[in-house]
Amino acid sequence: MKYRLSFLFLILSLPFHSQTSEINISGRVTDVWDTAIPNVNVLLKGTERGTQTDESGWFSLRAQANEVLVFSSLGYGTYERAVPETEEELKIVLSPMVTDLDEVTLTKRKRKTQKGILAEYPDNTNLVKTSRGVLNKDRSSSSFQVISGRDLVATGPDFLTSLMNYSPSMRVVRVPEVKVYLRRIAYSIYDSIGTPPKAIFDVDGFIHETAPTYLSSHDIDRIAILERNAAISRYGPTGVGGVIVINTKTTTQMDYSGNVKRYDNSALRDSLNELFIDQSRNAPIPHD
Repeated sequence: MKYRLSFLFLILSLPFHSQTSEINISGRVTDVWDTAIPNVNVLLKGTERGTQTDESGWFSLRAQANEVLVFSSLGYGTYERAVPETEEELKIVLSPMVTDLDEVTLTKRKRKTQKGILAEYPDNTNLVKTSRGVLNKDRSSSSFQVISGRDLVATGPDFLTSLMNYSPSMRVVRVPEVKVYLRRIAYSIYDSIGTPPKAIFDVDGFIHETAPTYLSSHDIDRIAILERNAAISRYGPTGVGGVIVINTKTTTQMDYSGNVKRYDNSALRDSLNELFIDQSRNAPIPHD
């Protein structure tokens, strides 16, 4: 009786063992253009067993018949395939994932006029009024600094003494007349007296060749220091030595003129060509 039961158990377990045996599954994963996809995740659904495809898109693993293979890769949709009952080479094709984007509405931004920009001047400390129009530090192609008049300390003979704290390379020569040099730049040819060009001043929309030392720190609302490209791109050859723009607290003519001042870029281009290309005029050439 004991031997009969053992034999019966052995007979019943044989079909079950054959159904749960693993087979070797291999194959290649490509896209719709038959290009191999490397690093595709190949997992047996509901388990943590799996593998990845190699650089040529090939994979191989052992699985039981009727288990489900799940193929996934970044940028592609997920694909599921049942494990066949016999060993065979699988060809898996993954399609690119299509992502629906939210609708985007483009709104045309109205360009501000000079009058509109001037209306922002009291609250926007990055705006500076110049003889060439309003200059916005945030939107300028060249960098420059803006100093509030409140930060200028009334010390020394004039406001230039306090301003030098914000431009360490600035030099002020007071004899025989006040001249300001923003940077010690090397020039190929100096002017007739052998000195580099001095800075000019743009005070409330008016150009001054000499420093406006008659102004005190209390008279100034804000100052912008334009050097090199920032000055030349705005003022042309006259700005080669740099420009110090001063907005006073008093109402300027520019605020009430009602004229929109436009800078002539073509004229600027011609003047720059004369300055830097025509060597016969012995114009200074700035270097950084």
